[in-house]
Amino acid sequence: MIKALFFRRFWLIRHRLKTTVSFMVLLPLLLHIGITMVMKNIVGQSMDQIPYDVWVFPGIVLLIASVSTFSLIYRDFFNLRIHKKSFIPITLAPYDKTHLVIGFLVISIIESTVYVITAMAVLTVLLSEPLNWSAYFIVPLFTFLYTFLLGNMIITFSVLTDRISTYLSITISVFLFILFATGVLVEFDFYPRTVGTLLSYSPLSMILSDLRGILFFDHLEWGPIIIPITIALGWTWMNGYLLKRKLKQ
Repeated sequence: MIKALFFRRFWLIRHRLKTTVSFMVLLPLLLHIGITMVMKNIVGQSMDQIPYDVWVFPGIVLLIASVSTFSLIYRDFFNLRIHKKSFIPITLAPYDKTHLVIGFLVISIIESTVYVITAMAVLTVLLSEPLNWSAYFIVPLFTFLYTFLLGNMIITFSVLTDRISTYLSITISVFLFILFATGVLVEFDFYPRTVGTLLSYSPLSMILSDLRGILFFDHLEWGPIIIPITIALGWTWMNGYLLKRKLKQ
C-alpha cells in the first residue's frame, strides 16, 4: 500500500514539477521576508541571547512542514472523499483502514522531509550565524515526529468534516494555533505565566521546544519525544476507526 501511494504521489508531482519546485523555494523566502525580517527588528534576540533569525529557524522549518502536510491530506481525505473520486476506490483495497492511514502519513512525512531539506538549504544562506552541521540531520528527524502528530490531527478533522466552510474555519484556526501557540514566533516567556505554561504542554510545542534544546544547548529530554509519539500512535489507530465508521466499510 505504501509503495503504491508513493508512486501515485510521485506521478502527481512529476506532472507539476516546476510548480512544486518553485513553491518549495519561494515559500521559505516569503516566510523569511514576512516573518523573520520583521520580527527580528522587534525581538532582536531570544531570552538566551540567540539571534532571532537563528532562534526562529526551526520554527519556520516546521511551519513549512505543516503546509506541505496539509496540502497532501486535504486533497485525499477531504477533497477527493467528499467528491467521491479516487480516494473511495483506494479505501476498497484489501487493507484495514489503520493501514491506509499509516500509508498516507508515511507519504506526507516523506514529502514534508523534502520540503524541509529544501527550506533549510534556502534559509541557511539568509542566517546571520551558521548552524552546527548536526542540525541538518536533527531537524529532519524531528520533522518526522512533528508530521506524524500533526498529520493525525489534520486527518481527524478531514474525516469528520463534510462542509468546505467548516473545514476552512478549522484549518485557519489550526494554523493560527501553530503560528502563535506552539512557540514558532516567540518564546512562551512573552505570554502571561499561566498561558505560557499551558501552551508549553501542547505536544506540538514539546517537539519544537526539544528541537531547540538540542540545536542550541545540546540538551535532550526524552519526555517531549515519548509523549507525542505515544499520542500519535494512539491517534493513528483512532483515525483508522473513524475512517471505517465514516465510510461504513
